[in-house]
Amino acid sequence: MTGVGPTCEWPGYILESFEFTDFPAGSRVLDVGFGDGDQMRALRARGCRATGIEFDPSLARGGRAAGLTVCRASADDLPFATGTFDGVICKVVIPYTDEARAIAEIARVLRPGGLARVSFHGLGYKLRYVLAHPDWKRRVYGARVIANTAVYALTGRRLPGFWGDTLYQSERRLRRYYADAGLDVVSSPARGFLGAPVFIYHTLRKRP
Repeated sequence: MTGVGPTCEWPGYILESFEFTDFPAGSRVLDVGFGDGDQMRALRARGCRATGIEFDPSLARGGRAAGLTVCRASADDLPFATGTFDGVICKVVIPYTDEARAIAEIARVLRPGGLARVSFHGLGYKLRYVLAHPDWKRRVYGARVIANTAVYALTGRRLPGFWGDTLYQSERRLRRYYADAGLDVVSSPARGFLGAPVFIYHTLRKRP
């Protein structure tokens, strides 16, 4: 999962049962945020026609060298025609993008009735860093993301430079983006820290 440390760092919070790659054989599926390629390999093992995008040029090159279909692109500017894919997966990429544009792009490239499986950092992810992480750098990181997201929620603008590079996602904000993009929430499991979701998992369906 992009942006997440080893599972042992988040005991009980990562939902291993959430099947990002559960699409029928023959489905055209886009992996937004290719990373190390594990999701694409799982999709191919299921018989899906998988395509990946990755912003990091070295990771994109590595995927192509391994025989996978990967292009260098950003989640908020997908280089595909409208309605190209039956499914999209996106694991903790959107915190580092323009949220509204990335979600609109995912919806655009999905065919009507297609499914997207996406995950995000919730407030609990950053709270746990601030209150429970032994590394002071991680505590500062969590605090600046909470501050940046609060400013963004109030003003629509991020903090400048380094301070504004990451947001956590809220259910309210996400559901507003989904409504604007023509996506319905099919399922939304999550586990919380101090009552706030750590990772948010959504299965979304594009309206006909």
